[in-house]
Amino acid sequence: MLLLFQLFWLLLYVASLTGVDAQFPRPCTTPEALQTRTCCPLLNGSPCGFSSGRGVCAPHPARDLPKPVDYRVNWPRVFYDSVCTCWGNYDGYDCSQCLPGWTGSQCLQRHHVERKEITDLSDSERETFISSLHQAKHSPSGRYMILTSNDTTVVGNSVFHNTSVYDLYVWMHYYSAKSYAGSENNAAHRGPAFIFWHRVFLLFIEREIRELTGNQDFYIPYWDWTRTNHCNICTNEYFGGVGQDGRIDSTSQFSKWKTICPYQESLGIICIHSDAAGPAHLIRNPGKDPVYKTLPTAADVEDTMATALFDTPPFDKTSRKSFRNKLEGRFNCLLFPSDSRDLNASMHNLVHRYLNGTMSLVPTAANDPIFMLHHSFVDKLLETWLQDHGEATYPDSDHVHPAQRAQAYMAPFFPLRTNNYYWGRDTQSLGYSYKEHSLSRPAARNSGTRGAAGRHDCKNILNN
Repeated sequence: MLLLFQLFWLLLYVASLTGVDAQFPRPCTTPEALQTRTCCPLLNGSPCGFSSGRGVCAPHPARDLPKPVDYRVNWPRVFYDSVCTCWGNYDGYDCSQCLPGWTGSQCLQRHHVERKEITDLSDSERETFISSLHQAKHSPSGRYMILTSNDTTVVGNSVFHNTSVYDLYVWMHYYSAKSYAGSENNAAHRGPAFIFWHRVFLLFIEREIRELTGNQDFYIPYWDWTRTNHCNICTNEYFGGVGQDGRIDSTSQFSKWKTICPYQESLGIICIHSDAAGPAHLIRNPGKDPVYKTLPTAADVEDTMATALFDTPPFDKTSRKSFRNKLEGRFNCLLFPSDSRDLNASMHNLVHRYLNGTMSLVPTAANDPIFMLHHSFVDKLLETWLQDHGEATYPDSDHVHPAQRAQAYMAPFFPLRTNNYYWGRDTQSLGYSYKEHSLSRPAARNSGTRGAAGRHDCKNILNN
C-alpha cells in the first residue's frame, strides 16, 4: 500500500519537479550517495520526509542528449538519477524548508519582505545587512559543499570541499558562468535564462543567510545606479573605499575579504587555484577604464524598458529588439552612439565593466558584495517589465542553447528547476517586493548627449 501511495505521488509530481536551489547538499556528497546516484537525504526517518508527507525521492526524466563532456551538461545526470521532489509549500534538498514566500512549521504562513534601495536603509538596517554579509563570509556552511575539478570532461574527476555560506554563493555563480567547452555559452548568461537564473540565485542566498543569522526578514537591497554618476556605495560606510591600487581601504572590513575560484581560461577547470600566492583581495577601480567609464542612466533604462519583446532569435548575445539582451547589456544604442566598438557593455554588463576589477570578470564577479545589490536592481527592472507585458512568454525554440531551453534544468540548482519555472510567478508570490526610492528620480543624466548623437548609426546596426 505504501508503495502504491508513493508511486501515485511520484507520477503526480514528476512532471513539475520542485525543490530548493542549492549545490551540493552535503548528504549527497558521500560515497554511498554518489555510488547509488541518489540525492534523497533522510528527513524524519525517511527519504525527503516522505513518511511525514513532505516529499518523495523521484527519478528525474532522462534527456535524449549526447553523453556529457561537462558536469553541467544535462544537469544533474552526471551525478544523480534521483532527487527529492517536495510537495505543497515544502522546499529544500530534503524538503525540510519552505518555498520562497512561506514560513511556519508546516509552511502554511505567508512571508513577505520589501527590498529597499541601499541608500534608503537606516544606519541600523545598513549595519545589520553588512554584518550579516561578514557573518556569511566567515561561517562554514553545514549544509553544502562545493566541487572542484581539473578536467570536467572526465567523469568522476571531481572533489568536494567545505566552504563558507557566502563562498558557496560565489562558487555557484562561477560554476554557471564558465563557458561550455567549444562555445561561448553558459548556463546563466547570454540567453533567455539570464534574468530568471539570477532571480533564483538571489532567493538562494537570502534564505541561506536567514538560516545562518536567524533573521527571517533578512533581504538583499537594490542599488539603483541611475541616480549617480559614480559608485556612491564604494565608501567605507557601505562596501569599502578604494585606494589607488584598486584595493579596498584598509579601514573597511571588506579589505580582508579574499576571492575564491580565480578565472581560468581553460574551460575544463572548475575552481582550481593556480596562483601559488593564494586567493586575491577584492579589487575595484570604478570609472577608471577608458571605455567603460560611466554608469547606465535613467534614459538607458527607459530605452530598455520600452522594448516590446522579451527575447528574439537567435536568443543569444546578438539578439536584436530583445528586452533580455538589452537589459543584460548588448545592443543598447544610448551608451555608445559614436564609438560602438562592439556594443557589448551597456546596462547590466556596463555596471560590471565600470567597477573595473573583481566585478568585471563574470565568473569571479559575485566575490564582490556589490554584485548582489546590482542584480537586485536588475531583478526589479525585470519585474516591472513583466507586469507591463503579461502576454510575454519564455522562448520555446531549438535556437535557444540547450542549457537555457524552457524545460532544461538550471545548473547548478537542486533538486531541479526548469528555466521557465519562475515565469508567471511574480515577486509577491515569492515573498518579496520592491520599495521605490525615497528620492524622486533625477533628470536623465547626459541623456541629451547620449540620446541625440549617433541614433541613426545605432538604428542601422540594430536593423542590419
